[in-house]
Amino acid sequence: MGVRAVFLSAVFIGLLVGGAFAGAKCVLSRDGDDQAAASIVDDTPGSPGSTASAFAKAWTLDDPDALYLLLSPAAQRRYPPEVFAETYRLFANELTQTSLKATVQSASAGGSTLAVHLATAYFGEIEYTTPLNLSQTPSGWAVEWTPESIHPDMQGGREFKSVIQRPIRGRILDRNDEVLAATVDLRFVGLNRSLVKDTAALKTALVEFGFSQEQVDAAFSSGAGPSQRVRVGAIPADKNEASSVLRAIPGVVLYFESQRVHPLGAAAAHVVGYTSELTAEELAAKRGTGLRAGDREGATGIEASQERVLAGSIGAELRLVEASGEIAKVVSSRPFVQGKDVQTTLDAGALRTAYARLGSRAGAAVVIDPSTNGILALNSSPSFDPDAFERNDAAALAAITGATNGPLANRATTGLYSAGSTFKLITGAAGLLYGGYKVTDRLECGSIWTGVDPPRRNWEGGQGALTIAEGLMRSCNPVFYEIALTLYNNTDGALSRTARMFGFGATTGLVGLSEEAGLVPDAQQKRAKTGQPWYPGDEVNLGIGQGDLLITPLQLANAYSAFVARELRTPRLLTSEPNTKKGEIPLDDAQWSHLMNGLKLVTSARGTASAAFAFAGYTDFAGKSGTAEDVGTQQHVLFVAMSPAASPGAVAAVVLDEGQSGSIEAGPIARDIVLAALR
Repeated sequence: MGVRAVFLSAVFIGLLVGGAFAGAKCVLSRDGDDQAAASIVDDTPGSPGSTASAFAKAWTLDDPDALYLLLSPAAQRRYPPEVFAETYRLFANELTQTSLKATVQSASAGGSTLAVHLATAYFGEIEYTTPLNLSQTPSGWAVEWTPESIHPDMQGGREFKSVIQRPIRGRILDRNDEVLAATVDLRFVGLNRSLVKDTAALKTALVEFGFSQEQVDAAFSSGAGPSQRVRVGAIPADKNEASSVLRAIPGVVLYFESQRVHPLGAAAAHVVGYTSELTAEELAAKRGTGLRAGDREGATGIEASQERVLAGSIGAELRLVEASGEIAKVVSSRPFVQGKDVQTTLDAGALRTAYARLGSRAGAAVVIDPSTNGILALNSSPSFDPDAFERNDAAALAAITGATNGPLANRATTGLYSAGSTFKLITGAAGLLYGGYKVTDRLECGSIWTGVDPPRRNWEGGQGALTIAEGLMRSCNPVFYEIALTLYNNTDGALSRTARMFGFGATTGLVGLSEEAGLVPDAQQKRAKTGQPWYPGDEVNLGIGQGDLLITPLQLANAYSAFVARELRTPRLLTSEPNTKKGEIPLDDAQWSHLMNGLKLVTSARGTASAAFAFAGYTDFAGKSGTAEDVGTQQHVLFVAMSPAASPGAVAAVVLDEGQSGSIEAGPIARDIVLAALR
């Protein structure tokens, strides 16, 4: 420490305690209720209070040299400067001290008392008082120091010891225990730029090894000190041996560092999420919990919603230990909780397939197992590399955040779309439940429907008289226009109520991700919004999934899962979540079978999706399309597919932001995702 055992001269003491502290009054405010309690201390030069105040100031400034100079000759003989400084250092380390403020509570010829306020990394705020014995020497008042001057419990050789346990973040697993997120030790290449001899040659070597020019330039231009290690990037597993060539280059540093990784990458980015480094403000708000610069927490997806489970809790115990090593008492304790794995209902194969099949097209896919209502896949496109956030890759992050196509948006849970003709299942159900229709009834599927003014054309021309199931098969608008008009005339909002029965117009209750509620329009909603009444045309529009109706892909998949199970439930993303029933779908067996047969017919040789299913050799499917042809302003297309048709094990809802045909474009994607989920 550079401390020399010297006696204080009267002149030195006068300068030390008579400068900044001359004539000052030391005020202490500290108690459990934040009530101010003040003690006024005489710290005029030459007084006991002046020495006590100088000691408190030096301790607050963490200046052991200045502290040691205030000790009496006898104390300096008992405690060499190295022992004295080490005692303070160990105390600060064991208490995980981040800051300390000492003030004089009282001072007299008989001694003084210091009030100490400690901020610690692991034990929160600690406040106590400790005695500071003083004696008069020829040079003035000096401190008769003992370890109790640091803390009153440090007597008889006692000292403080801390035990710290930091948890490892738990893994996120799919339903088959495939890892979706884990914390691993990765090998990195870094730079010590003070040792670099040939910058140009080293840059070339790093790029030839496989790092991007942006990564290399960023490392060399880092604002860190020239001797500080700066990261270039992680070493791929297949290049571990080749990295030994880099080690020989002056300035290159190879090291290991823990990093969160997401093996499925962009294929699971929106549902699994990523972590982010805590900001200075966040660390300040969590002061005393043991979190430190560089620590991370879940930022999005399951990583964020399951933060408490995945992260665990830092364990910290502060002990007062006897000289013999026995524990005298436990001063403070926070239980250690290891981060736990989170098991999801997700299927890695379905996630990969959905990501690959969506490709570059903007849209979303959600797959649900109707038997458990567990989500097997939830994809939004375009996606992004979540590990760019984990490795703080500035160039990659700039590209992600600057993209105009919204890769960070989760279209699967927050994208709002018209349901299009996928809603005709709900209209058919409402007609059977509340419209007086029977499964044997036939409705005219003409080329023009004149039920409201102006007349409306059918997208494919007249098809004759169809049952509701056959109306689904051909996606005949007039059939569902007619049902909607009947419901308008004979019921009080039955179509909107049926939509809500299937879960539209409200969040699904999914635990783990944020979602939008969407909108089911009705007379009350329209009057509140526009002051206008609910017209027959509004109901007719709703009957084919148009108008103000807004749904999410998650709601669409959950609605069809509800149809299969004949009850609305909360979709499950975590195996720990219960299968919560929210309501019945009160179709009788004949009504349900009739509608299910209609969905099967959609994929048959007579159905609108025959090209993607029956004619392509896929005969064990049911489904329904929603197509831009239904209304001129609609640009997105949809398809819901399920298989096996007799007892579906997977329901996939696919929405593409732009397209012309739900059956031709979204249908094959939904089909292939279902097949992947059933493998």
